This record gives sequence, C-alpha cells and structure tokens, in this order.
Amino acid sequence: MDNIANPHDAFFRESFGRREIAQDFLRHQLPAPLLAVIDLDTLEIAKDSYVAQDLRGSFSDLVYRVGNGTSQLSIYLLFEHKSHPEHWILLQLLRYITAAGDAYRKQHPKARRLPPVYPLVIYHGTRRWRAPKTFHALVSPLPPVLTPFVPQFTYTLHDLSPRTNAEIKGALLTRLVQLAMRWIFSDQPIERLRELFALIEQIEDQTTALEMLESLLRYYVQGTQRVDEQDARLLLQQTPTGDPIM
Repeated sequence: MDNIANPHDAFFRESFGRREIAQDFLRHQLPAPLLAVIDLDTLEIAKDSYVAQDLRGSFSDLVYRVGNGTSQLSIYLLFEHKSHPEHWILLQLLRYITAAGDAYRKQHPKARRLPPVYPLVIYHGTRRWRAPKTFHALVSPLPPVLTPFVPQFTYTLHDLSPRTNAEIKGALLTRLVQLAMRWIFSDQPIERLRELFALIEQIEDQTTALEMLESLLRYYVQGTQRVDEQDARLLLQQTPTGDPIM
C-alpha cells in the first residue's frame, strides 16, 4: 500500500512532522551521549522528507537535521515507521541512507564528507518485532575474510506495541500520538478514542486541539475500519472541542 494512502503512515508523518512533537520525543528517546553533542533547538525537518510520490520508495517517512549550535556538526535523524514487522528493514534503511547521501552531495557540491545518519524505527504492530538488528545478520554465509567488504550498521527500535509495556514518555502531545499508535489495533477502539479525547481536552491551544482531534478521528476511522461516522459523532458530542469540527 502506498505510504501516503496508508492511514498509519499518514498519521505518523502528520504527527511527527510537527517539530514540537519530534523534538520532545527525541529528548526522551535519544541516548544521553548523543543528546550531549547535539542541540535539539536546532532541529529542522530536512527538505528530503517530503518528495514526489514517484520518489517515495527511496526516502524514509521523515528526516530531520540537527546540529550542536556551535560547530559544523550536522546529523540526520531518519524516522522510519512500521505498523507490521519488516524483515528487510536494514536493506530499506541502507537505501534511504544512500539516497540521503546523494541528496546531500547535490546540495553541497563542494563537500568531501557526508554527515552521519541516525536510523530510528518506530514500531506499533501486534506481532513481535523479530527483524535482524545488524546488516551482517542479513548476509549468510559470511566468511570472516569477507566481513570488511559488507556494510555493517544497526538501528534504534522504539517498540510502542502494547505487548512491550514500553513507558510512554514526553509532553502531552507526544504521549497522545504514541498512545494513539499503540491503541490503533485495540479490540475496543471506541473506548481507546474516548481516552485519547480526554487527553485532547487538556491541550491549552484550541487550534492545536482541533488539529489533533481531526487527525485522530481520521486515523481511527480509516485505520481501524471499526469506527464509523455515527460513532465519531457520538464521541464528539461528549467532547467540548468537538463542536467546531462536527
């Protein structure tokens, strides 16, 4: 299914495309040594994140660029979202990394070095994630004499699926988005939506609240196939922020 048409991908890009959500999420999820050398205030979405549909196969869901505010350090944070396990994720990430390198070369024709890329996979499916974590694990047999000639890298996995009981951290918006992704496959989507609406009511900025409400409704109607228009209307009638959107 095309990434744009996929409701899971659409909700992910719509949510994590908001700088404040991505920034807060990274503040809680990046390892301390990495946070020590970057300045999240410099975080900006890379131009390569939104490309023509015919090029989507070569790019990740979202790419952010971050520096440290003082030197020439620039790191690309590659967000890849999965609602189902993907055995070949490393091959996919490698394709994204090389595409990002080519794009960087075009933007900086005088450069002789590439900035590092930090791959981050966010998963929220129902099945256990069992994909290999290192690229060498995809290659077999791999005699020691050949290991120097095979790429080797890994990725960080943030598993949001309910079976992991991973702690949902961050500010209100960040927790709201993660919980929405965690609960999308629940067998009680109406109850989960009611809990998410309660969080939306705590958002102080009404414009943001309405945007999140609309995004959430669209996601659960399309993503669960078990929430219809009548269900949405009944829930909205019980939600103060729902009146303008209904």
